[in-house]
Amino acid sequence: MRGSKTDNKNIELLKLTSHLRDHIDVERIIGLNADALRRSDISAALLGHLQMSALDSLAICICKMFESSNRNELNSIPGIIASLAGMNLSENQREQFSVFGRKYGNRCEPVEGRSSLEGTFGLFCGVHSESLNRLKEFRDRFGAHSESRAAIKSLPPQAELECFFEFARDFYEIISRSVNNVGPAVIPRKVGHGLVRLIESMGVRPAKFYFDEEDREAPRPTSGCS
Repeated sequence: MRGSKTDNKNIELLKLTSHLRDHIDVERIIGLNADALRRSDISAALLGHLQMSALDSLAICICKMFESSNRNELNSIPGIIASLAGMNLSENQREQFSVFGRKYGNRCEPVEGRSSLEGTFGLFCGVHSESLNRLKEFRDRFGAHSESRAAIKSLPPQAELECFFEFARDFYEIISRSVNNVGPAVIPRKVGHGLVRLIESMGVRPAKFYFDEEDREAPRPTSGCS
């Protein structure tokens, strides 16, 4: 329902998901065009700063979206699930929840909304637990603190980062449509496309927007472009 606690939390999740989209795009575009950028007149120090800032931000963003807390009211996915009271699903809702669940490995027929979402979320986090733990460790040791003995060589690969984005977007959309009865907003990619236009204006032509398929599986280094 529009204006409910669940709706308000879901709007905040949308904002986080949109920020995540931008951070992933910025980090990827700089890394993808690194060789051409080094040959251009663009400051390598500036690019390194932008790329490292994007890495810090995307790790923090994903942790915010996927973390749970028994003490605080979070706008995370677990926080939204916890805001749902007992929710017996209509036939139409069962179909939508079933499609969402099957996409992420949940074959159980949904009957009650909260338990169905908890099952799908748990399965997703289990499959991607290694990546999620690496992001949390990076967030804790570098993003939120600065530990003297911390040494994390890389973050999850591009394909994994996209998986976190896709799950958050799909979760936001099903809550919008099936729970709050509102049409989900489209998440734009203006920042990424704007960065491509900027570096092309500085002589990097044609600037790449996407990695080749094989490059999506490579771990992302935690050092910036230099």
